[in-house]
Amino acid sequence: MTGNGRRSARSRIKSSTDGDEGEPVRPRRTDVKTRRDHSSLRLFSFDVRIMLGLSIFSFLTISFLIYRLVNYIQVADTPRVVTPFPAPKLMDLHMFQGEHKESLYWGTYRPHVYLGIRARTPRSLVAGLMWIGVKDGRYHMRHVCQDSDELSKYGWTHHNGRDFGHQVLVDHGMTLETSFLKSKGDGSGYGGDWAVRIGVQIEESERNNDMLSSGHLFFYLADEEGNALTLSRDNVDIHESSLLVTGSRMDVGAWRLHLKAMDDLEVHYSGFRSPHIHNLSELVLENLGAQARMFGRLQLSDTSVRSPNIVVFQISARIPFKADIAFISGTGVKNSRVEERVSSLTGFFYIYLI
Repeated sequence: MTGNGRRSARSRIKSSTDGDEGEPVRPRRTDVKTRRDHSSLRLFSFDVRIMLGLSIFSFLTISFLIYRLVNYIQVADTPRVVTPFPAPKLMDLHMFQGEHKESLYWGTYRPHVYLGIRARTPRSLVAGLMWIGVKDGRYHMRHVCQDSDELSKYGWTHHNGRDFGHQVLVDHGMTLETSFLKSKGDGSGYGGDWAVRIGVQIEESERNNDMLSSGHLFFYLADEEGNALTLSRDNVDIHESSLLVTGSRMDVGAWRLHLKAMDDLEVHYSGFRSPHIHNLSELVLENLGAQARMFGRLQLSDTSVRSPNIVVFQISARIPFKADIAFISGTGVKNSRVEERVSSLTGFFYIYLI
């Protein structure tokens, strides 16, 4: 019994392990590597679809944003009011015309320069100031406001926006004071007359500085319309005549520019012709440089091109000194009282008006 039982058990085990051909029967296993490859392919295929979808979505979003931005710019450039309000412009109202408009014709309307005067018209007579300053033992031309000039102070201390202004400029030991004054009297042309007073002083600590013993101012007048300016024959001798230059324009008629001073001044000039004045500083520096190389002196050449539309006057004197420059309009009519009007804008009368 026991032996048969053992044989029967072994027989059963053998028969369970034997197949039809006598081969052992093993459990069927799935290839792990193949399964992993199939899973990777399905995952890769899924990731590609997601990336493709995100790319299409991003492209559509960016296209939409660009479209909205372009339309916004076009709308911004389009006038908001297609039909203007049926009313006159503010400056065309009667209260802004006549004497009010004329009283604002001349003014210190030139930005970016230390002192600039022009009229409220597109192409005007333009006046301005340059001077030679001393910095680090070298001469420098001042004209256009620049940080590199390192002026410790400049700008209008008083200005009523119409007919008077005063400013102080401190340039490394040298102080300039400029005043602007406007007047409208009998015989004046449109916009009236105006005058500029320029005073130059130095600090006590600079009294022994030879480079600052004398001051050199450059006052210029330019016609943007290109009208020729006529230099006075006696403009280098202001003791005999105060007239510097004359001209004529449609807006103000005939005009004259005069120089008056109580101090002993030396005046030189140069005339240029140019359709613009943005390079006027360079023109003056070239003229001064040529004179310095040929004659060793810091002064303009006392020459002019034919029919200049720009004239520059160099006013030199020992510091301290003051100079008054007066612009008189409407001088082409009889009884224009030029000398009387010049006197009323210069000297002691100037101080009284201020």
